[in-house]
Amino acid sequence: MKKLSILALLLFLLLPLQANPFRGEVSLVIIDAGHGGKDPGALGGDVREKDIVLAVAKELENQLRGDVDVILTRDDDTFLELQERSDTANSQSFDLSGYPIFISLHVNAAENPSASGFEIFIKQKVRKLALLSPATSASLISKYSSYTNSQVNDYINTVSSYLAAKLEVSISKSFPLMKDRGVKEGDLWVLNQTFMPACLIELGFITNDDEREKLTDPAWQKKMATAIAAAVKAL
Repeated sequence: MKKLSILALLLFLLLPLQANPFRGEVSLVIIDAGHGGKDPGALGGDVREKDIVLAVAKELENQLRGDVDVILTRDDDTFLELQERSDTANSQSFDLSGYPIFISLHVNAAENPSASGFEIFIKQKVRKLALLSPATSASLISKYSSYTNSQVNDYINTVSSYLAAKLEVSISKSFPLMKDRGVKEGDLWVLNQTFMPACLIELGFITNDDEREKLTDPAWQKKMATAIAAAVKAL
């Protein structure tokens, strides 16, 4: 995986800060396939969100494996509480010369069947992560130990925004006819409780007939995974 060169961007955006815990390469990607088990997620006829996102998550793992360490919060039809997903991410060890990122995959739904497109969420910048929980790994504690909570939160916000922008560009390039609903801040558990740069991607609308057909197509799923992987590799 090519070296991630975001230090210059971080320094430009955050000149008042003197520290940067996110130097170097991404050394771990945690992929979170939403829902699972007793929770099917959004439904479109007999099509279930949990199946779509798991398929894309596994393909994304294949696309990244060999370039960077990869962890899936679930690799089968298992139900996980939201805290379990965050704990899985926060508990991981990783190469301290780099840093981890978290990508959660979901599928949208709406009452209006014409609603369409993809969108990306990052955590609300005003919300501060506590950065410690019983699941916090020694790697994360070591990574953040030299910095204030405020500094780490500001950097997490910046890297999350940078990752989201890369994802938006890559997905739009791969799917030029798909509506780009933009990058938004969201009050979402897995973003608020995951102590690293994180994005949640809504891959499309299961309630839109055209998008539902594409979301269930293995070729489309592979193409989407390739677009997401390209964004991670291009950071």
